This record gives sequence, C-alpha cells and structure tokens, in this order.
Amino acid sequence: MKEQVVIVERVGRVGVITLNRPKVLNALNDELMNELGAALLAFDADDEIGTIVIAGSPRAFAAGADVSGNGRLELQRCL
Repeated sequence: MKEQVVIVERVGRVGVITLNRPKVLNALNDELMNELGAALLAFDADDEIGTIVIAGSPRAFAAGADVSGNGRLELQRCL
C-alpha cells in the first residue's frame, strides 16, 4: 500500500494537515500539492472547522519544490 503524502485529521474544530514525505524533507511535488489543496478545500467547506493547521515532520516543515526527476513540480501551476 502506498504511503499517504498528506495526513488529514480533525481535532475538535481544528483541521490538521500533516505533510508526510519525511525522506525528502517534505519537498513539494504535484501529488503533495494536489492532496494539500484538496484537504484545504474540504476543510474550508466544512462549517464545523474553525482553524486549519498545516504541519511538517520533526526534521523539516517543507524543503521547498522537489527538483528531483521523480517529483517535477509544475511551476506555472504554483504561480
């Protein structure tokens, strides 16, 4: 089973989204950005959520764009 690149949970009225690519210091790629965006939209549409927290791993929040060959981030979509 493939590991989730974002972990989404609810703690009371708080939506918590944790970036989950610790081996690459949560470098941002298309898959992570798509899942992060979907989670943010879902929490935004939920009237029971009052706050959204985005967290990283213990070593890094996010290293920035994934510039490796496997994690090409489409810069145009980010701007």
